[in-house]
Amino acid sequence: MKKFCALAGILALAGLGVLLVEGCKPKGSSVKMSSSGIQSAQATSFKEVTSKLDPGGNLYVYLSTEQWLTNLSDKINSFHEAIASLPKVQDQKQQIDDAFTIGTGLIKDSGLEDISGIGMSSIEREPGVYYNKLIVHHYAGQGNGFLWTMFGKEPHELRELDLLPANTAMAAFYDVDAAQVWSVIQKAFDQSSFPQAKAFLQNFPRQFEKGAGMKWEDVLNSLDGGVGTIITLDDSKMVTIPLPTREPLEIPEPAFVLVVKVKNDAIFNRIDDSLKKSHQRGLISVNESGLKMRTMPVPLPLPITLRPSVATGGGYLFFASSDAAIRAALAVKNGKASGLKSTDEFKKLSADMPQQGNQFCFMSRRFGQAIAKIQQQSLMANNQMPAQLKGLVQSFLQPGKAGFTYAVGANTDEGWMMVANGSKSGGSVLAASTFLPALAAGIALPAMAKSRETAQRNACINNLRMIDGAKNQWAMEKGKTSGDVPSWEDLQPYLGRGRGMIRCPKGGTYTLGAVGQPPTCTVPGHALPLN
Repeated sequence: MKKFCALAGILALAGLGVLLVEGCKPKGSSVKMSSSGIQSAQATSFKEVTSKLDPGGNLYVYLSTEQWLTNLSDKINSFHEAIASLPKVQDQKQQIDDAFTIGTGLIKDSGLEDISGIGMSSIEREPGVYYNKLIVHHYAGQGNGFLWTMFGKEPHELRELDLLPANTAMAAFYDVDAAQVWSVIQKAFDQSSFPQAKAFLQNFPRQFEKGAGMKWEDVLNSLDGGVGTIITLDDSKMVTIPLPTREPLEIPEPAFVLVVKVKNDAIFNRIDDSLKKSHQRGLISVNESGLKMRTMPVPLPLPITLRPSVATGGGYLFFASSDAAIRAALAVKNGKASGLKSTDEFKKLSADMPQQGNQFCFMSRRFGQAIAKIQQQSLMANNQMPAQLKGLVQSFLQPGKAGFTYAVGANTDEGWMMVANGSKSGGSVLAASTFLPALAAGIALPAMAKSRETAQRNACINNLRMIDGAKNQWAMEKGKTSGDVPSWEDLQPYLGRGRGMIRCPKGGTYTLGAVGQPPTCTVPGHALPLN
């Protein structure tokens, strides 16, 4: 923390110095700065990282992490020893030892200590389109921890791009080794002496099989190391979204598909068996060459097409909002329909992008526009937000300036590298990472406070209803009149066991009153509605 504060102070002073120089120098003059030629006394990955970045843009950053992360587990162990030696923690020494054992074990196994540096660059390749890079570097020959293998070991052709219809609004696909994820969890739990953790680890496969009717091991063996999502927007079918205080909003009809790479049909067959045994009403079964699909139409009038479907075909397991969405994806894969790659937007965003990787993410401008419209309408309907704050937030939600991006991540010989073309520069993303949390807090905290106040009021009113009902029941059973006033002891049998004296969640005091009068609370607004 001291190092961080010192660094922040140095940066602040440097910035102040620049402002003073700029303010004092004559107009048109320049300040000449020359390199000192000082060489670092410590070896860093500067050359390795910066050789992969693009200079000349609005962002060019290198951060060496070797001093922090090398032998990090040993440093944490030293901290562990210091904590464990404190006299006041002896009662929890075993729990502390377990926590540090798990933490240091995960750090060693993860490969976090191999990270030698992080680099970022951003350059505006044309007005409004930025070419961004992010590198998490390790030296060649290192990087054997699960951080470098769990999400893809070697870059490969991005075959899932061939599942994306031309009207794809957003899509993301990732390599993920589920068996390795489970192995990491198992090892972490095995290292712990927490009985609850070990019990969970031992019971989970059995409980999973009991609930799913399929062995957990068979599920892991069926998965083939990849998962992704597709969201499409159909401009030919507009959906009306009713809003409480404004005109309805129309957006293109959305559809959603979850895609999982599989080695076999084991998971689909288990779902199919379950649907058949439950005698799902209206179930539509499709068994075609290269496609097995089960669809469950929803017999309700809805503004969007909703026909939940599960299917298997082409090495993928699909879960979708409709059978049409699955057929559209497979039509692209089988070359029967033009896909996203044929669109002008994707061709522009894929310029100079890697052709191989372990993950990719695409977001169309159309998706950003639809989301911005919904957010704008919701914002305008929010009467609780201050006008100034509402205006500030609205300035960020302009459909005409909706964001778009195409990014590819790859696990290279020297670490993870992410390359992206998009509407946001790396510099603006870094700035937003400091500004947006404060903005979000400004929006969320008043809303949370209002929500908490509403919840407290509703809970209190519910208490008053219970008290009023108990008073009436007491009067009926005891032959009391409307002028009689009960005590808390009188009402206890009618309020339920174990309730004790009911209390206002905001700290108000209840007055029971006579049978013919409603109970009251001292907090303003906490009152039974008048009949």
